[in-house]
Amino acid sequence: MGKVTGFLEIDRQDRKYRPASDRIRNFKEFIVPLPEEVIRDQASRCMECGIPFCHDMKGLKGCPVNNQIPDWNDLVYRGEWEQASKDLHSTNNFPEFTGRICPAPCEASCTLNIVDSPVTIKSIECSIVDKAWDNGWIKPQINQNRTNKKNRNNWVWPSRACSCSTISQSRS
Repeated sequence: MGKVTGFLEIDRQDRKYRPASDRIRNFKEFIVPLPEEVIRDQASRCMECGIPFCHDMKGLKGCPVNNQIPDWNDLVYRGEWEQASKDLHSTNNFPEFTGRICPAPCEASCTLNIVDSPVTIKSIECSIVDKAWDNGWIKPQINQNRTNKKNRNNWVWPSRACSCSTISQSRS
């Protein structure tokens, strides 16, 4: 697990917002990403707490999609970004959406939040996905055994896309 004393040595540093005067001119990303070395330092703050409350396991209200947060924090700390992306995608079909719209209950339930500022989990997740897109590690997973069946999930498009992706992967 990362740097054992990282949470003692490194203060929380989160992303900043672009000025409102710039944001109203376009629809681009309005959060300024942190440099890779800062993200690595923030990932090192994830401590080996024994029972990671950042997960949503056994009724503990952490990550609602059960992301393996300590695992990918450790991978980011060690510089293994591609493996961190694979780990993140193993529990979440679309972290590029959820990482931006989720209210981050994982940070609120972080053990470090008891006595200090929690790990910047949401920033780390977004950085993993952004780096994976930039390096071409995220590729469409097209099932070669198409069935021409339609998905009747008519709620919102992300849930439809997730269910289609999961169904397609399970049939291959």
